[in-house]
Order: sequence, then structure tokens, then C-alpha cells
Amino acid sequence: MTFDPRRSAELHNRILQHAWAGAGHDIASLPSTTWWEEYSPVDLESRLTPNLAEFLRSARSTPSRAWSEKDPGFNLFYFLVGLQTSHHMLQYSMLDTEGDRFVYLYQATGCYTCDEEVGIVFDQDTELAAFIPHWQFSGHVIGNPGSWMPLQQILGAYLEMIDEGKVQIFTEVKFPLDQFFPWEYYQYTQRDIDKSITIFNRLLDAIEHRLPVLPVQSDKIDITYPQSILDKAFTPNKSFVRSFLSALPPREIHFRYIAPGIRIQSFDELKSQPFAAFCATRQDKSDGEDEEMPFLLFRADGSNLSPWSRPYYNVDIPAGLYTEEISKTRAQDFGDMSRLLLPFGIGSRRYARDSTGR
Repeated sequence: MTFDPRRSAELHNRILQHAWAGAGHDIASLPSTTWWEEYSPVDLESRLTPNLAEFLRSARSTPSRAWSEKDPGFNLFYFLVGLQTSHHMLQYSMLDTEGDRFVYLYQATGCYTCDEEVGIVFDQDTELAAFIPHWQFSGHVIGNPGSWMPLQQILGAYLEMIDEGKVQIFTEVKFPLDQFFPWEYYQYTQRDIDKSITIFNRLLDAIEHRLPVLPVQSDKIDITYPQSILDKAFTPNKSFVRSFLSALPPREIHFRYIAPGIRIQSFDELKSQPFAAFCATRQDKSDGEDEEMPFLLFRADGSNLSPWSRPYYNVDIPAGLYTEEISKTRAQDFGDMSRLLLPFGIGSRRYARDSTGR
């Protein structure tokens, strides 16, 4: 997929319409001024690729203030203030050592709770974009091809977050995450639970379809976990993992492995969470109320050889699929974030091969 300036501008403008309406304005009153019309960047035109210039000619400018009461400001999206000014787009950047290659396209809101956030950067050599959370991560992002994608893919993902309720129109301040008017953010939604349950059931159906016919009296495994088991497994109330496990429909299956070496846990295994000691300690401390420990959802055969960062680098934890540590005060934390810890190491080139050998 390549950069599509028209599609990107369309998505940008749709997000802006959501924000404008969320700020309490009639859509008809939304200024039609484009970024290019606002700044008339004659000095920049020769320094931008034709496709990027086309995008800026069609993308509407983001009003700097759209609400006056207490002047909370106005943000295009929860993670973005809006398009950068013409002055900052190429000059105000720690990336200017590369000449005009990297364009500081969108300014971040500060949702990652730091004052050196970046935002969306556009690479004019490849015409791909990436969200850089902090200047100190810019080198890592630039050197990682997987971080870069067409701009319309990023904006499309943001619009999907709006459509699915992960980012919603502001109602009232409840947590530190809810501070970028007119947006508020939810780390997971019921839609996330429903989609995960649907996909998990499709996986079970696909495995069952490929199994040989088994005797009627063969052993069956109940995949539903009682609430008492979830309590003993330290699954926090209102967490994604507890909601997911609680929403599993009553079902019995004739197999335990859902992927090579990865299995559904028994009740006893689920209760034996590797980070149970951390959970018990955090429950005794008020500063742990907003923290969720990593949770082993599906266990793998063998010991983990993929080190975890502090304070969890415990060589004795089993391999498997874990949910990540979640903090309610970090906007970059999604409730369904996960990490696969493997029973073998990754080579120095850091890549794996697919089934074709590539």
C-alpha cells in the first residue's frame, strides 16, 4: 500500500468533523479553510513532495480554539493537536539532520504524559508515516521498518477507534486520561471483548473441524472459568482479561492446544499466575490500585527464554501468551495488549521465518 493523499485528507477531515461536533458546534459552522490556504507556504512548496502538498491542499486546518468556557483548547484527536504550523513542519525538529526528508506533520497532544512528545512524522523518501511518542525514541522508530505505514492507514485506525468507542466525545473528567478536549479515551471497550470472543471461537471451530472423529465418551475440557477461579487468579475487576474470560460461552472441547505448544490452562494452572506475588503486594498498597500485572492467559510448554523488562525479569516464569502490565494513567496502554514469551531465544537478526521459509 502506498500513500494516498486524497484518501488521507478525507479521513483527516472526517476526524475533524467528529471533533468539531463533539466540541458542541454545528458541522455547518466548521471552517472550510485548508492547511495550505491558511499558511500559503510558498517557501515550502518546493521542499515537499507533490503528494504531500496535495494532501495539505485538501486537509482542513485545525482551529486552535473551538470552545471558550475555561478555554480547554481543541484537539483534532485524542493523540493529536492537529497539523503542525508551516514554521515547525521542517524547521522545528530533531530530525532536521536528514535535511527535508522527515516532515513533522502532526503535533501530539501530550497524552503520553511528557513534554517532549512528537506526533506523526512523514518520511518524504518513502512517503510513509509513523507516530513517534517521544524524541528519545525517534532513532528506534526511524530504524524500524515496521513502524512506518501510509498516512491513511494511521488516520483510518484513529477513525476506527472513534467508530468502536475506544475514543469518544468528552463527557466529564474521571481519570487523568480524560483531558484532551473534546476527546476521552477508554483502554478497552465491549466491542473489543466481542471481537476477541468471536475470533477465539472461530479458532476453536477451525481446530475442531480438522480433528478426527472422536468417541462420544472421550475426555472433554470445559473452557469456562468460574468467578471464584478468576478471583484466585488475581484477575482485576473491570479488566480486559477478566471480561474476556467471563464472556467465554459455555463450551466443551476435546483438545487443549490452540497453537503449536500453546494450550488452554486448567483451573489449577490459571490460578498459578507467575506474578501472583506482585499482585498480592500491590493489593496491599494504595499506589497499586491503578496497576494491572501481566497475566498468563495461555500457557506454553517449556520455560521462558524471552526476558521481560523490570521489574518482572524472572527467569522462572513459564512461556506463553501474557497480557501486558496496564496502568490507568498511561494513555498508550491498551487493555488487550499482549506479549508472547517463547521457550526459545530469538537470533541476533530478530526475525522469525514463516511457514514458507521466508
